[in-house]
Amino acid sequence: MKSVRDIFHELVLRGVISKSTLVGCSDMDIASVEQYFSCKVPLAYREFLMVAGRSAGKIFCGVDIFYPRLLGLRLEAEELLDELSLSGLLPTDAKVFSMHQGYEINYFLPVSDDPPVFQFFEGRSLTAKAWDSFSGFLIASIESHLLQWPDLN
Repeated sequence: MKSVRDIFHELVLRGVISKSTLVGCSDMDIASVEQYFSCKVPLAYREFLMVAGRSAGKIFCGVDIFYPRLLGLRLEAEELLDELSLSGLLPTDAKVFSMHQGYEINYFLPVSDDPPVFQFFEGRSLTAKAWDSFSGFLIASIESHLLQWPDLN
């Protein structure tokens, strides 16, 4: 699997996103994410934060995934699940790193350098492993955005 750095580097080389639209997190930002998640974040996610943790052009437009917004997502996810009478659906060690418009929750368990990503959609009663890795989630998300916008700036 490609590293997250390589994924973004290839996008820059292909000219679909300029390096200036990629805004990464500082070491202090990443430390606060690790404090929030109560763990050392997996390598693939760390690379995402370092390269594009604050902004990535049109990639993830409309998605709550960027720092510092991501620091409140676990609570929002739990509130959504409570409203749906699905309290306790998230594993205790789930690291909610993205939500989309209040109906989609994405999280990983910090079990490897590039952990699987699980997803919940409103209207379902369980979560499912949607991607085998965080980098796979990232690639799929970028490809989806490229179908809509050939220029991601």
